[in-house]
Amino acid sequence: MRTLARILLVAFLPVAALAGAPAQAQTKLTGNIVRDIAAAKPSASTDGETTVDKAMGSFGQEVRKITKQLVDKAIVDVQAALDDATKHNDAISIPCWQANLELLKGLPSQWETPPADIGLALGIQIQRDLLNSITGTDAKSLKVACAALWGDQLKIVANVGALLGVRIATGGLF
Repeated sequence: MRTLARILLVAFLPVAALAGAPAQAQTKLTGNIVRDIAAAKPSASTDGETTVDKAMGSFGQEVRKITKQLVDKAIVDVQAALDDATKHNDAISIPCWQANLELLKGLPSQWETPPADIGLALGIQIQRDLLNSITGTDAKSLKVACAALWGDQLKIVANVGALLGVRIATGGLF
């Protein structure tokens, strides 16, 4: 499912980015390859920025703005959960909410000076950082920090199901 989402994102990102770009007039081919290629080059504005550059820049700004808004809301939600867990001395969920909060605050949309554009190298490093934050084996990764909470939640769901007479597939855990 995750792979399908990535494929769709990669497939439709260029389409969405270019959707707002005005269509360029097609030039008639002359038969002279050099002239035809020169005529087909995208037109540049006075500052050297092409129509595609402008469309991509505008698209990138909108994506960054939306991402920041979503992450800001998630930070507020996770901080409220952490505050509540701390208030109730919930030792099972506190490490999970702390790890989630650290992950969210470390996302590029939350950087004090986020990059204007994320290139290939930075994109690869961000992906590696995210994967390690989620599936790593150190105490601050979500996998480790949330293991007790996920196990506890699974047990609660199984117990409620048992009370209702519903058999829940837990792989023989309960």
